[in-house]
Amino acid sequence: MIELGPFEEARSQVLANAQRLQRAIQRLVAAPIDSVDAGMDLFASLRRQAQDDLNQVQHEQMIVNAADWLLRQGVAPASTAWQWNPRGSADRTGPDLLGRGGDVTLCAEVAASEDPVGVIDAQMRRSLLKLAALDGRRFYFVRTATMKRRAATKVVKAGWDIAVIQIGLQPPAVPHAAGVSALVRATSTLR
Repeated sequence: MIELGPFEEARSQVLANAQRLQRAIQRLVAAPIDSVDAGMDLFASLRRQAQDDLNQVQHEQMIVNAADWLLRQGVAPASTAWQWNPRGSADRTGPDLLGRGGDVTLCAEVAASEDPVGVIDAQMRRSLLKLAALDGRRFYFVRTATMKRRAATKVVKAGWDIAVIQIGLQPPAVPHAAGVSALVRATSTLR
């Protein structure tokens, strides 16, 4: 895990990664498609070279948004020191996001996928199992309602103490005071 640092710097890193990916995609799609074979070669190349990065850039952004959400909701103190695994690591025992502030430890996994089908569903289960074994308050952040429903079902059936939270790819908005207490109540019912 590496230090997350200020959120705006992390978002600048995400932007640079997104721009690098955009340039790579632009180079790939610049070639004309003048036959079915050329089209299939282009699509195979695009999938091979861009698919993982498309998910990883969104994953990075969601990790930053998750830390931001935890601060804005008052779950994490302002003094929290954040560490993250923006692109995963060889040591997959650690969470995507780890926050320590005073006596508070927060662990979070983040899923940028849209639908919990096939491999994504299996990955979700592995992530939740790993998260359930970690110390501290545990959170599983997802992007879509279908991912949230599936994760919440797994959490409830297994009896894990994990809050499932849906956030977007955009930085979280500043919540209204009434919204904060409703969100905290909603997350506590999932644990």
